[in-house]
Amino acid sequence: MEEQKETKKKKKGSKRVMNVLGGTFLVKENFTKQFFFLAYVTILLMAIITNTYIAEEKNRELIKANKRLNDLQVEYIQVKSAIMEASKQSVLVKRLEGTGLKEATEPLKRIIVNVESEKNVEP
Repeated sequence: MEEQKETKKKKKGSKRVMNVLGGTFLVKENFTKQFFFLAYVTILLMAIITNTYIAEEKNRELIKANKRLNDLQVEYIQVKSAIMEASKQSVLVKRLEGTGLKEATEPLKRIIVNVESEKNVEP
């Protein structure tokens, strides 16, 4: 008895596969009842494929932007280093030797202005 059930299940399974492969399932009533469900599943699959494609495209754009960012960071560090080197006091003294400008040897002096004495002075 159990053997008969197993053989019937195998026959049913093989019939279903043959119906799908042969296309006869499209003619039966069950297909017309399930058409909207199959259309819904098809639309969902198309949405998933489209979403995956868009996500991969965004990922590629993000990778390109990160590479560009890294290049700009390296360039920024190089330019900043060059500016720091060029603005050193010793480099400036060497560059300005031919112009006649000389480095100050005396320390800076602070000038203090008394605000009250300026108010009393008439022009």
